[in-house]
Parts: sequence; C-alpha cells; structure tokens
Amino acid sequence: MMRLRIPVLVCALSALVTFAASAQQKGQMGVFYANVGWIGQPTAKVQGDMIIAGVESFDDAQAYDLNGIEAWVGKNTGDGDIDCLVMFGYIPESIYTPGNAQQNGSLIEEFIYDGNFVMNTADYIFYVSLGGGSNGENGVKTIMNANFDLWTDGNAIKPTAAGAKYVPSLDGFVSNRSFKLPQIEADANWEAEAIFGEGPAGADPIVLKDADSGGRVGIWMQVSNDALNRGEVALEIFNNWVPTVIELAVEPTGKAATTWGTLKK
Repeated sequence: MMRLRIPVLVCALSALVTFAASAQQKGQMGVFYANVGWIGQPTAKVQGDMIIAGVESFDDAQAYDLNGIEAWVGKNTGDGDIDCLVMFGYIPESIYTPGNAQQNGSLIEEFIYDGNFVMNTADYIFYVSLGGGSNGENGVKTIMNANFDLWTDGNAIKPTAAGAKYVPSLDGFVSNRSFKLPQIEADANWEAEAIFGEGPAGADPIVLKDADSGGRVGIWMQVSNDALNRGEVALEIFNNWVPTVIELAVEPTGKAATTWGTLKK
C-alpha cells in the first residue's frame, strides 16, 4: 500500500503547489475615510475600521490620509497583485485631479486598469472631491470610459439570489445612486460580475469588471444614511464572494504555498 500512497501524495502536493503558483497572491487593502461624502466622518471611520479589522481576502489593510493614499495607490499599481481601494463617497484629489482634467493617466485610472479593485459607498462614486461635487457625473464617465449615470433617487433595493448567498446581512434599503443595468449591458467593456441588490431603477451593491484589464469597480449602499450596516455588508462581500472569483494564494511562514480557498475550507 505504501508504494501506492507515496506517488499519489507526491502528485497531490505537486498539483497543489502548481495550482497555488498560478493563483494570484493576496493583495493589499487601502481604506480612505479622511474625507467623505454623504456620510458622517465618525461613522465612516467606525465602518472603515470594521472592514480593516475583519477583512480576510486582502492583506495589510490600513487607513490612509490624502498623501498616504497617493503613495499606496502608486505602490500597488503594477505590483502583480489584486489590491483593493475602499472609499466613502469621496475620491482623493491626490489620485485624481478634480474637475476631470485628467482624461487619461490618472493614478486611480491606472490602478483600476492594472486589474485592481475599487469599492465605494455613500455618495456617487468618483463624483465628490476637493471643492465638493467638482467631478460631477462625469467623474465615473471619465475614469471608467463609459456612458454611465447613477441618478436613481428612491430606488428600493432588495437582495438578489447572490446577495442572499454571499451577503446575508444585506437587507432592504433605498439606494439613491445605483448602477443602471441597461447601460452596463450596452457597454462593450464593462460587465456586471456580481449583483447583490437590485431595485426597479438599478443595482446596488454591484461589482463591475472590465473585460480587457480585469479591473473591478463596485459600489455598496450609495445613499446618505449613517444607520446602514455598511461595514458588515462590505466584509461579507470581501470575505464570502471575493475568494470565489479571485484565486488568492497565500504562503504561510515555513509552509508550502496553498490556496486561500483551500485554507477557508
């Protein structure tokens, strides 16, 4: 029996290491709540710190100020990992010049099209920066190179099947800035990778994926309401759903590489 077991064990270990080697290494998470839109800064800090403390699918989760997030985005662009930037309704002017002057080549755009992940809550994604709503609705159009608008006041959201499966704490709420599914379907580059909540006017939470680069842009709970369980919902998206679509490999000290999905099991 031993002569049969050893080759099987070697093959299994070899397959595991090969699989892990082809998987994406766990990236980092940067959280920005130094400036916010449509949410109280103390509330954003509480929810952001909850995400930092509980996230499992990204390493080295930290909060950064304006200068720190600029350095973090630059460092995590082109590093070969899938990294995640979390914002609370305000895009730092240190990574995107207010007023949409940077049609191409901004730090945030290079970060996304390097295959990384951006998630935003509270105010309209990419809309608010230095000077208030200085980017306006053209912020998302410019950064994502898409004809999207998110005007969906009073959109009554209910969890989808994916929401019930991956985000059990997501309940019904009103989203005022949802992604409109017909606009996504009409776009040649962006697709709805996961829809966790949907109402008559659009989807929220939702994650969009760029077909060419693999970059992801997502929103959750885009509404002015400090009472929402934003941190809990975000953590369930990151910890329950992300490992199903991003094959993350980790290398524990002193151990052979294995996959995040295997560790979770």
